[in-house]
Amino acid sequence: MTDDTKRGGTQRLGFVHLSGEMSAFWSMLLWDVRLQFRYGFYAVYALLTVAFVGGLRAIGPALRTDIAVLLIATDTTLLGFYFIAAVVLFEKETGVLAALVTSPLGDRGYLAAKVASLSLLAVVASVVVAAFGHGLTAGLIVLVGGVGLSASLFILIGFVAVARFDSINEYFISAVGWGVILFLPLFGYVGFVETWLFYLLPAQPVLLLIEAGFRPVVPWKVAYSVSYLVVANAIAYLWAQKSFRRHIVRGGDTGDQLGRTDVPEAQQRTDGSWYRSQSPVVGLILADIRNWVRDPMLAIGAVGPFVLAVIIRSGTPTISTMLAPVIVLRQYYPVIAGSMVVFGPSIYGFIVGMFILEDREQGMLAAYRTSPLSSRGYLLYRGATAYALSLAATLPAVVVINLVDIPPLVLLGTTAVGALGGPIIAFAFGTLTSNTIEGIALSKLVNLVILGPALVIAVVPAPLQYVAGLIPAYWPIKAFVASANGDPMWALYLGGGVVVHLIAGIGLTRSNSFP
Repeated sequence: MTDDTKRGGTQRLGFVHLSGEMSAFWSMLLWDVRLQFRYGFYAVYALLTVAFVGGLRAIGPALRTDIAVLLIATDTTLLGFYFIAAVVLFEKETGVLAALVTSPLGDRGYLAAKVASLSLLAVVASVVVAAFGHGLTAGLIVLVGGVGLSASLFILIGFVAVARFDSINEYFISAVGWGVILFLPLFGYVGFVETWLFYLLPAQPVLLLIEAGFRPVVPWKVAYSVSYLVVANAIAYLWAQKSFRRHIVRGGDTGDQLGRTDVPEAQQRTDGSWYRSQSPVVGLILADIRNWVRDPMLAIGAVGPFVLAVIIRSGTPTISTMLAPVIVLRQYYPVIAGSMVVFGPSIYGFIVGMFILEDREQGMLAAYRTSPLSSRGYLLYRGATAYALSLAATLPAVVVINLVDIPPLVLLGTTAVGALGGPIIAFAFGTLTSNTIEGIALSKLVNLVILGPALVIAVVPAPLQYVAGLIPAYWPIKAFVASANGDPMWALYLGGGVVVHLIAGIGLTRSNSFP
């Protein structure tokens, strides 16, 4: 065989291999889009986009551009960072990744398909928000390019962050750390802190490129932003590829490799079977203790409302001064402070809701249903846990905010009623979703449902705002605001909150799909 023949054969084999990879990539891309549609990603962002557009249109022109930049930079552009975690963990749990390791797709095709599909969703959502919420601008092409480069970078970083984890709650503790580091430049954008060090972090070029989509930005900043994000994407891709091979192909440790069966005995006891061998109630408590210890989300949940309260207490007066020429923020202090009574419980509702979904995926719910604990006992335990933790973590936070004078009885009452939202949110995850992917998608709507009533109370006059009373979170915030304004009707609003929460809880727990 001549050298030319050998080279020709090698080239044909290379072409066939490349053709196979491309075919596998397009198949995976279409499959990802279908799955994301099925799991509610597109439905969730359709609702969020409508809400974002409506919110931006309601904001005066003086603030609309800045709010649009912050909104796109911190939500639509960042959506892949959170969604990639749910997708990877679900595919790891169901064995999909094990099959992809040996398929023509490989790690390169897998990462490329995920980046392309989730970036597409981010770009579409961002463009709709910009076009209909803010208004079409001459920099739309810059905006699309900026969102695309930014979204792909955060998706790759999200993959790196999640690759070594097996639990969504484990991942979110690291996501908090990633978020704090990556998004420090937000403090510079709003005028809190100015330092050139922000130009070393990814959020700075993201903010600049998105801003350039709405108004002129000096050329060197645009060039810096594009260059930074292109280089950062290349580095993040290589990092993600390395993480894929280390933590997914090879497993990361001797007990976590794909296809291994020689799992240590100590690890075997953490798969739930040992806990099921105990009495149902004891087994459930021990399993939760293991989860809380293993997943440090308890620490985040415990200090999260308090830390946020300190930030609100110290930052609100400063923001009020900055916005004084545009808006009198002090008139909204009761709504800002009152929102904490429902925001704190949403954290624990999410955590307990994720536990419910993990129990379902691991087959624990079926075991509890046929045990002496029964479905009712399981629901009672989960609801009581979510409520107790919500109340204990939220009450100190509400006291710390102290933006308005509220009697202690009202503080306690509104917090106690608001804490009912913890079990409601947890039950909603169990009723409305069937796995952790759908759970993450639903979580994107939680803040809208929780904080939406606060916005309604702030800007919509009564009695029209009572339509928002269909959402349980409306009533404790309304009671808090009424008390701050000297309205004796606060007690009636609090009673309405108890009734609406109970109706919602009964409706969710009696659903045929839960547990």
